[in-house]
Amino acid sequence: MANEIDFLELYRQLRVSPDCSLEEFKRAYRRCVSTLHPDRKPPGHEGYKNSRSGQRLQQLNVQYEAAMEFHRLHGRLPGAPPPSVVTPQRVNPPPRPPPPPPVMTQASSAVPRRPHVKWLIPIALLAICILFWGASAVTPPSDGGNDNATRDNDATLAEAPAAPTLTLGMSPENVRTIEGNPVEIRDDLWEYGPSWIRFDHGSVIDWYSSPLHSLKTAQARPPTAHN
Repeated sequence: MANEIDFLELYRQLRVSPDCSLEEFKRAYRRCVSTLHPDRKPPGHEGYKNSRSGQRLQQLNVQYEAAMEFHRLHGRLPGAPPPSVVTPQRVNPPPRPPPPPPVMTQASSAVPRRPHVKWLIPIALLAICILFWGASAVTPPSDGGNDNATRDNDATLAEAPAAPTLTLGMSPENVRTIEGNPVEIRDDLWEYGPSWIRFDHGSVIDWYSSPLHSLKTAQARPPTAHN
């Protein structure tokens, strides 16, 4: 069953890492099967027809089938990082050459006329009046306003709700909101890769959070779970 599969133990037994290639994973599996299969040991050998070797071989086959099913669904082995997507780099176009300088003609080279002085004095007085009026109309904020704003920000941060976590008694709708859709549903068992959640009459009664695909909970098993 998916709740008994430990992919870390599978990788340790095969002596490979989760990010190895699929061909390397298959070769390691075949090599391990050849060492555990009782029919490939000579008669009189201590491992010949050994029930313990048969149990280890059966457990290895179950773990291998689960890893291959995970690879079929996700395109990678359990615990391996997702494939990175290479984004093409954008090539900037070459800079445009600067425009040629304007051709100076006789009309444009002439010295511009200065405005009459009598128009400059009223404009300067009007600008000074506008500056004084604007400075007197602006009132600096008091220190109390800054304190109130700081207290409001602290209250907002204190009232921010914590992220929801998985708890016993949750309904399937709440579990979907926290963990998303499961990879597979088998009766009352929802599988999330190597992790799983068990229901009874529409309520969560047990779960297992694997380090390969952790659930949103602080504990790998609930405190009331019976091993």
